[in-house]
Amino acid sequence: MPRSVCGALAVFVAFLALAAPCSADEPPPVTVVAGARGALAYRLSQELEAAGLRVQVEATPAAVVPGRLLLVVPEGEEGAIEIWSTSGGRAELVASVAPDGPLDTRVLRAAELVRALRSAARAPAVAPPAAVAPTAVAPVPPAAAAPVPVPPAAAAPQAVVPGEAWRSPPPHAWAPPAPAFPVPAAPRAALVDVGVAIAAGWQAPGASLSLDASLRIWPSPRVGVGLLMDLPVVSPTIEAPEGAVRFRSTLLGAELVLAPVPRSGRVGLVLSPGLGLGHVSASGDAEPPYVDSDESTFTALVYGRAEARLRLIDSLVVTAGALGGAAIPPVDIRSVGQVISTFSPLASFSLGVVVER
Repeated sequence: MPRSVCGALAVFVAFLALAAPCSADEPPPVTVVAGARGALAYRLSQELEAAGLRVQVEATPAAVVPGRLLLVVPEGEEGAIEIWSTSGGRAELVASVAPDGPLDTRVLRAAELVRALRSAARAPAVAPPAAVAPTAVAPVPPAAAAPVPVPPAAAAPQAVVPGEAWRSPPPHAWAPPAPAFPVPAAPRAALVDVGVAIAAGWQAPGASLSLDASLRIWPSPRVGVGLLMDLPVVSPTIEAPEGAVRFRSTLLGAELVLAPVPRSGRVGLVLSPGLGLGHVSASGDAEPPYVDSDESTFTALVYGRAEARLRLIDSLVVTAGALGGAAIPPVDIRSVGQVISTFSPLASFSLGVVVER
């Protein structure tokens, strides 16, 4: 019985002696630290596993076991992929992959670096030459050897304090150089614009000249609301046998403004269908025996206008517009009880400026 127990113990000790080198040759897993576990961490884990390496994904560096290689993946798709070594009880940055190029290229670079670091760690150390027993052979004088240049020593890596190891930026991470001239920000569509224009108009009574003032508010880059006021400057005069009638019309309208072309560009287009309230007045300068009289009334107006724009500077735009509409109902202009004209169709062409804010 004692012989059989001793034989079993001997076999178990021999098994452990054979199994220990095999487990020692197996490298510890590579740890990928990715808090968000984004697409970059997933692709990196797949590439490392395809290279025959064991991969372990952790959320934070605090859960990492010492003695492993760490791949610290930045949040999202940007930032450098850092490769750290936790051997010796401290964290040391050994390599990094700059955030340039497509995702596949960055993943392949990181996987190749980890594979190369693993291969270097597993390379067997060169054994010292065995001692040679002294013999009776007479020593041979050494031949003169040419001096061999000594390569310069590699610079020691920058020491990293263990407490700040995860916050230290990679020393060799690439960053784009600062531009030699200021780069303007992307143009932004204005929220409010105020315009003024001179309009040459035509109504049924005749030609006129007016001043247009507009205010537009843009809650959206392409859709907004606006107000339009048309004030008469030069009004038409209607001649009749009984005297002359001076005609004046004022418009106040509310508009829906649309921008089919982006307003932030150099050239733009704005379309404005609207409804308005018109004040129409007629002043008669009668010939004797007739007497002078003034009459006025209100009418509704339906109109639409288009405005082409050309940007001079960031906030100043030159405009050219056209307006067309009709009065509902039409307004008859009378002299001594007779209709001498009717105010209904109206049109105008304008040139002006718009200030955007």
